[in-house]
Amino acid sequence: MLPIKTLIPTLLFFLSTVLPSHALDPVVTIDGVRFALICQADKGTLKLRGVATLRYLKFIRAYAGGLYMPENVLSNDVLSDVPKRLVLEYFQSIEAEDFAEATRTMVEKNTDTETLSRIAPALDRLCLAYRTVAPKDRYALTYIPEKGLDLSLNDTLLGTFEGADFARAIFSIWIGEKPINKHFRDRLLGPR
Repeated sequence: MLPIKTLIPTLLFFLSTVLPSHALDPVVTIDGVRFALICQADKGTLKLRGVATLRYLKFIRAYAGGLYMPENVLSNDVLSDVPKRLVLEYFQSIEAEDFAEATRTMVEKNTDTETLSRIAPALDRLCLAYRTVAPKDRYALTYIPEKGLDLSLNDTLLGTFEGADFARAIFSIWIGEKPINKHFRDRLLGPR
């Protein structure tokens, strides 16, 4: 019988030659973009719910996205006051001003007038925080109840914005009733 010090490396070598490389790698890949199966958000763990690629004109890839949520939260409750994280990796360069314009348009489309009026100052600050992106850059929106919504670019925090209503309005752009793309939303949310 082999000693344990020899057995473990032998077993790992065997598994790495028999199993495909992604079987040992805790990620999901879509269109060459990798998303970890879990991420840390504040003091909790969020699990990858779904991934999708947003395309324009059916063949121009804009970005790939991954949605993270607590395992015990149903997809139908994604816009409620629960932790969540949306990561978007870009295939194209996009100007900061274009992000701001699209954000305002989609928030207005998904938000009632009273809520829009109440969140307007935070929306203005978020739009000013956007930066121009190049291919492979990653924006992340992370919401933690009672802490707020963090916007980061390539793991650099650009701002924190308070309020569950504000977070709901921003996440509605991708996963609300009138999202930027319903197929993208449905793939992110996975089985309901």
